[in-house]
Parts: sequence; structure tokens; C-alpha cells
Amino acid sequence: MQLQFDINRSLKANPPKYGKGIQFIERKIGKLSTIRTTDSKGNSLQPREKNIENEQRNTQHSFEVNGVMYDKDVMVTELCNDNIEELVSGYGRTYTFGEMGVDTYFWDLVKFDSPYWKAIWKRKLNAGKDHIAQGTPNTKGTYIKGLVELKNADSFNHRDDNEIRNALFEMSDGQLNEKQIEELLKKFRKSNSKYIGINAYDKPDANKAASKLGLPTSGYVKDISSNAYSTVGFVYRTGDLQKEIISWVKHYDYYNQKIKITGYIEHTDLDEEVIKRARMIFLKKLHKTIETMKTYLDTNWHDIIEFQGFLAQITTPDSKQGGKPKERGLVDVGGNIIKE
Repeated sequence: MQLQFDINRSLKANPPKYGKGIQFIERKIGKLSTIRTTDSKGNSLQPREKNIENEQRNTQHSFEVNGVMYDKDVMVTELCNDNIEELVSGYGRTYTFGEMGVDTYFWDLVKFDSPYWKAIWKRKLNAGKDHIAQGTPNTKGTYIKGLVELKNADSFNHRDDNEIRNALFEMSDGQLNEKQIEELLKKFRKSNSKYIGINAYDKPDANKAASKLGLPTSGYVKDISSNAYSTVGFVYRTGDLQKEIISWVKHYDYYNQKIKITGYIEHTDLDEEVIKRARMIFLKKLHKTIETMKTYLDTNWHDIIEFQGFLAQITTPDSKQGGKPKERGLVDVGGNIIKE
């Protein structure tokens, strides 16, 4: 199927209007198959949360009924160093065209001034109008994904809250208000400490770290390739776990083994002292939870918990350990290494 369009009409109705950090090269017509949309492993390069555009079923209906709506945002590609164009904005339309059998269309070819501005514009271009109305807005996950991309590319100082706020404002094209920006900053800080030598964890990060150590994270481990295979346990950010008691009892009775508990500290402003204090509070609350079990449960369930330790989070070099990170692997409440 071929879609009828007029590129001159597009330029007249919607001339290129970009801004700082991006250079417009040309509006061109070409084969959609020449545009790269996945990496070398086949993973989508979609800057927003994975497959979010696949839900835009109304886009196909719009093209079939209205044809090309020239006042809406144009697809955008970047010419990369290997001389291949990579899709920046327009994943929803690319998906729709694939469903429709459309193989030729038009888009804007651009160049970014730096990796920072590339990450910014990949979200900023998706913050505006899409083919129909407002389209699918950027989600919180999309903005966090952008911040992580900036951090991984060392494109900005991720330890500076104001730099994060500025990046969020730019990525959203000014659509995020102050409250929304602060909420995203707080969410980012849960797994990205502002302090050097500190590992911050959110739940997914903590689970990954525990799994690498051969510890169970979410109940019984059925995966035979896991070092935690056939064990039962959980990873928690707090020791106040009284609401988990019934679940533990059920797991203990069913699998006939103790429940392994691993702790970590989740906080938006972590430093060494915060971590140390929080670990002590964690253990105090866990002991209180265990006392509750002993008070209200039969003696069969008094000793079903086995605390493993805390995930290492203080990584400053330690001269006493030859410059290795102060904490590694799993540690006790004092930061002494249990397992690495």
C-alpha cells in the first residue's frame, strides 16, 4: 500500500521549528526500511517505555480516514556515525505503517550537538503533538529512562539536583510543573545517589543485586539456572514486616524450609551515616516482627526466619582492604562483609 502525501505541503503547513541543541538538515522522502529502529541485539531504540506506541490503534484509522494531517509533528531521524539514519521520533507511526504495508514516507533528518541534547530531544520531540491530537504522553518511566541515559553517557552531573531538574524541564518541553519535577527527582534518587561512593537501590535494582549473590528475592526460586534454586526468601527495604507473617508461614509449611530475608536501604538522600542508622532501625523492626510471631503463633513457627544480611551500598575505597570498596556483596549491620 502506498500513502499519498505532498512534502511541499508539509513544509508549508509545518515548517521545521526546533531549538537549542539540535540542527535541522532536511525534510526528505525515503524507504522506511532504511531507518534503524533496533540495536544490534534487536532491542527497540524507542526512547519511551517499551512498546507504548503499540497501543495507539487509532493512528491507523486516522490515516485511513483523514490521510496525512500535515499540521501534526513530523517523524524525526538522526544521521549516525555509521551513515545510517536512526529513528528518534515516530515509532507509533512506523509501527502503524508496518501494519498498513506502507513502505515510503517523509521525515526530518537532524543532527544533535551532543549526547546530552540527543537524550533530551528524544523525549522532547515526544512531548508534543503526535499524528492525532496529543497522542500518548510521556510517562514517568520515560523521563526516568532519559535521566538514566544521560547518567550512563556521563552527559551531565547526575549528583546535582538542579541539573536533573533542568534536564526534566527540557525533556518535557516545559510541560512538567514543579511538583511533577520534584516527584521525578525523588524517584530517580531512589536508585541514583547524589553522593560519591554510595549505591542507591530501588526494588528492581535490589532484587538484581541479591540474585547475583545467589539469594532468593520473591518467594520460592523455580529457575534451575539460579544459584538460589529451590530456596525461599525475599528482599525488603524495611524490617517492619508484620503484614508478611501469614505469607511466611504458608511458604514455610509448603516448602518445609526457613524463609531467607535480605535487607537494603532505600532513601532519596543516602550517605554513609543514613545507611548505618537505617540498618539499625531495620533490624530493630525486624526483631519486633519476630517477637510478634512468637507472641501470637504456635512454637512451630517461632524460628522460620533466617536473616541473611544487607546488600552492600557503601563503595568508597578502603585503605585497610587495599583500596577495594569498603562494602562488597552482602554485609552485616556494621558493614562487615558476609559474602561477596
